[in-house]
Amino acid sequence: MTSAVHFNVIKLAPNQELLELSNWDTNPILSSTTSTRITTTTSTTATTTTATTTTTTTTTTTTTTTTTTTITTTTTTTTITTTTTTTTTTTITTTTTTTTTTITTTTTTTTTTTTTTSTTSVTTTTSTTSTTTTQGITQWSAFWNFDNNVLELFNSYDGVTSGSPSYTTSLLGHGAAVSLTSSSAQYVSVSSKQILFNTTSFTIEAWIYPISLTTSDHGIFGQCQSVTTNMCLHFVSRNLLLYCGFYANDVSGVTTLTMNQWSHVACVYDITTQTQQVWLNGVLDGTRTASPYQGSSGMLTIGMTYVPFPNNYYFNGYLDQARYEPRAKSATELLYVATLFVHYSFDGGSLLDQGPNGINATSSGSPITVIGRLNEALQFSSGAYAYVNYPSFYFLGVTNYPFTIALWVAPTGSYSDSTIFFVVATTGWCVNFLTMTSSGNIIANLWDGGPVATGGPILPLNTWNHIGFTYSSTNGVRLYINGTLYSTSGPFSYSASGALVTICLAGNFGKSCSPNYGGPFTGALDEFFAYSRELSSSEILTLANLY
Repeated sequence: MTSAVHFNVIKLAPNQELLELSNWDTNPILSSTTSTRITTTTSTTATTTTATTTTTTTTTTTTTTTTTTTITTTTTTTTITTTTTTTTTTTITTTTTTTTTTITTTTTTTTTTTTTTSTTSVTTTTSTTSTTTTQGITQWSAFWNFDNNVLELFNSYDGVTSGSPSYTTSLLGHGAAVSLTSSSAQYVSVSSKQILFNTTSFTIEAWIYPISLTTSDHGIFGQCQSVTTNMCLHFVSRNLLLYCGFYANDVSGVTTLTMNQWSHVACVYDITTQTQQVWLNGVLDGTRTASPYQGSSGMLTIGMTYVPFPNNYYFNGYLDQARYEPRAKSATELLYVATLFVHYSFDGGSLLDQGPNGINATSSGSPITVIGRLNEALQFSSGAYAYVNYPSFYFLGVTNYPFTIALWVAPTGSYSDSTIFFVVATTGWCVNFLTMTSSGNIIANLWDGGPVATGGPILPLNTWNHIGFTYSSTNGVRLYINGTLYSTSGPFSYSASGALVTICLAGNFGKSCSPNYGGPFTGALDEFFAYSRELSSSEILTLANLY
């Protein structure tokens, strides 16, 4: 039995969230559009009749008589209003023009000629009104996680494979990703239900792991009605850059794609502003103004753009977590899903991932729930620890890949050499990322052919402190305490394992890995975040002030 633990907690006014923390995997977006067209056709008929009569007589009198008859018909306008779920107003106008008839009689004394000319001009305008109503088009979001199948999880946009693709380990560590080989013309098609990209804004996104790409258009996503301007939606790698567009109406990225590494990619079109965008790892990589896509049919394809294209137009590598939403996602949303890898709140003792990826942890040794910095936290003692039991943190195993680790720490009992955050690869390679010394100092550690340690202050017992640990090859390690930069290593190259890794909190599985390894940590942890990017100083400060 562990005795009750009391922490000195300084309550801070909660600020607005740094990132949107809604799990949109479980919130498919619905939008619908209803349009009504009214077409008016006008036809005009003009008829002219002329009659001439000539009579010759002998008389001594000249008489001229002119008779003018005018007939005027007024215009009548009738308005009929019909109300249904959508109210349509139809106006029918009938116009009859004025008809004027003029008769002139002329008599001459010696030779009298009577000429009667009758001209009748009748113009009739007929207005015909027809109303065409297009039924509401419902657009649903779609999500393919490729966990050993190509089923769609939200709205039955199920796929069919061609060329017998295989499956490999997902970037998330759990589930799978689809493995496509371009030389075998492997791809996924969706033809059971139609997605109408031409009626709405949209976002297409996926995680890609290119193995070998050329300068050709290697398709990621497509819907091609015909290979003509604005009729072929394509999201591709061209010249190793991201391209997205509608054929001869495309936006290009500027960042070269990295081979043999996972990247998050997105194509966004806003039909209101007529803006195309491509995004790479949560960062805007290209934007332009573009007229809308006009295709209304065509098979949806994943891993290629248009089926008649040759094999070198197919994707060569892995695809995972492909999504479509009928709206233009914001910069905050794209950064969130591309870079927030996990978030454990520990509320109620839960080890469920509150981030977008569902990377749930498990525990050993029965940590207990205590009052946290926000709501509740987990207290670790007597060798208890939490861990992810599958290799999921891909970015921590990639040389020079930027990252951020952030959490609240409250040591209890007494100080000892201990590990707070530990990383181990499937090859056995491991690093004690965040440790505490027997004097209570916090240390951030990495590896560059040898240990790189960045020291921090003594953390008071039974007191919450926010720890921010960031890395980039440009800045090296930066260690933040309660939102303030405390120390930095300077630039260096992080020599990672090159293999998939997993993590452990409050322990190190009993492994003796350099640098600064120790035993299990005794204390409480709360609000753990891991990002696949280097957060800025202001973002770290915001995280520290959230709770």
